[in-house]
Amino acid sequence: MGEDFFKYLPSKIVVEILSRLPTRAAMACKFVCKSWLSLLATPEFVNSHISRSVPGLLVKTHSTSSYDVIEFVDELRLDFDKEHRWNVAFNFKLPFDEPTHSSVNGLIFLRDFGRGDLILCNPITREYIKLPCPPKTTTAVDLEMDTFGFGVSRTSGQYKVVRVFVEAPRKEAYKHDHLLPFACQVYTVGTGLWRNVPSGSPPLRFFDFHGGVLLNGNLHLMALEMTTDGLVERICCFDLETELFSTFSVPPPCGIGERYCKTPSVFRDCLCLSHISSDGEIVIWLMKEYGDDNSWTREVFVCEVDIGFVGERHVWPIRVFENGDILMEEEDKPFYYSNKTKTFDNDISFRGDRGSYYTSMTMYASSFLTLKNFVTENVSSF
Repeated sequence: MGEDFFKYLPSKIVVEILSRLPTRAAMACKFVCKSWLSLLATPEFVNSHISRSVPGLLVKTHSTSSYDVIEFVDELRLDFDKEHRWNVAFNFKLPFDEPTHSSVNGLIFLRDFGRGDLILCNPITREYIKLPCPPKTTTAVDLEMDTFGFGVSRTSGQYKVVRVFVEAPRKEAYKHDHLLPFACQVYTVGTGLWRNVPSGSPPLRFFDFHGGVLLNGNLHLMALEMTTDGLVERICCFDLETELFSTFSVPPPCGIGERYCKTPSVFRDCLCLSHISSDGEIVIWLMKEYGDDNSWTREVFVCEVDIGFVGERHVWPIRVFENGDILMEEEDKPFYYSNKTKTFDNDISFRGDRGSYYTSMTMYASSFLTLKNFVTENVSSF
């Protein structure tokens, strides 16, 4: 009866049902029958599943070559143990050991700093693409700064890798009181080509350790701009659709040691900046109205951080739970804030092996988007 029930259901209804399944269960559906195998590859299912896919966390430890996908669970019981607020939904291994950089719609972007490899992969479809290296723009060998971002444009739906870099000048041409002009290259996945894109902005000094944070079809990077008042912090925004640069202001520092330490991220669907104050407190700012410099709100304020932390490390929130507890990251090291006890726990483990050293942590939402859609790319399987 069950088999006949699904056999005669309209495909639209079957898509609605299967796209609501947890990722592991949806993956198993590919082996049920040929019709479901084909159905899970259709744009209707892929798009429906992406719209419902809940972001989790992709982690990799130093001691293993496998990646774990962590799913979060909210629980209303006040005595609920934080150990059970997350579980490993599934894990996988990749045929390369590059650290994860970022992820969009289930596609993971990896960058190898040693060899310069740039890779896109989808662990659900077990496919990957090795992107060509960006061409040199001059004969200069050294770079003052080199950072990448990965995202998808709002209107065209094109996936793009963006490189922002500053080439080292000749010593005789270098002036310490001037910022160096930056250059931009864009790779639209599926074209096989890197393009030079005019910056159209005044010289900026980028913080290359962040990479680009994606929100509203724009990539965001922290930068410094030279003004009449000296160097001022800015958020540099690159529109993936128009390929134009713009800048946002940031909240003013409230104490000594708070300049140049704000870390961008996306939190509660808002552009977010977090930092450690001069008093040893973690402060989280949210841009309530995207693009409105006057809408910065000091949304979350937590305390009792080691004062030696200030000005040395970068932190950003991962998730706020129902009772106000917060999971955060400090440079690939998770820590947990208890709203009840007002204390932090740095001894966080997702696998049960406490003290694990995480080589990468990336926000990730799974999808069945196949890389074979990008027909000009050389897609490999693993």
